[in-house]
Amino acid sequence: MQKQWLLYILTLLLLGAGCESYVPYPRPFGFPRIDFPEKTTYTGFSNETCPLKFDYPDYGKITRDLPDSCWVDIQFPLYDCKWHFTYRIAGQNKDKDAHFEDYRRLIYKHSAKATQIKESPISVPAGQGVLFEIYGNVGTPAQVFLYDSTETHIAMMSFYFQTALKNDSLQPVINYMKGEIKHTLETFQWE
Repeated sequence: MQKQWLLYILTLLLLGAGCESYVPYPRPFGFPRIDFPEKTTYTGFSNETCPLKFDYPDYGKITRDLPDSCWVDIQFPLYDCKWHFTYRIAGQNKDKDAHFEDYRRLIYKHSAKATQIKESPISVPAGQGVLFEIYGNVGTPAQVFLYDSTETHIAMMSFYFQTALKNDSLQPVINYMKGEIKHTLETFQWE
């Protein structure tokens, strides 16, 4: 009888010692848990070639910033995604509207897999443009076309995933990164 009580007490002690404070995190079965930074700090981007400046989250790192080009890639290894920026000048060959239609045509090539492509006009201190939100199982859930008040300077930005996961499991990252994109657009400046 003493052995049973001793075993019972030992079991209770082991169970009590093994418990940690656990905060439940509801998520559907099989979906990855994604933690976001509590407070994001930002790093400024500028270079001598590109006449643009903006802030981007400090957990991103610039992976392509060529001295002779205005193509910039910012990688976000935590979420396996990147932002790609391209700069164009509207001039004699193509005006702002022609650049916009070319970009829009590229975006609508996602129609085969997209369930919806939503175009939202944006207005930020640097100018105006369009935010394209692409819904469905696509690799680019958001793209931006931004131009200045003279309609000379054009910036195009694409948000890419480099993973094969379904977008329903990536939706928290998509929503979070769209917020970060909006912050970046608010800090955008032409030089």
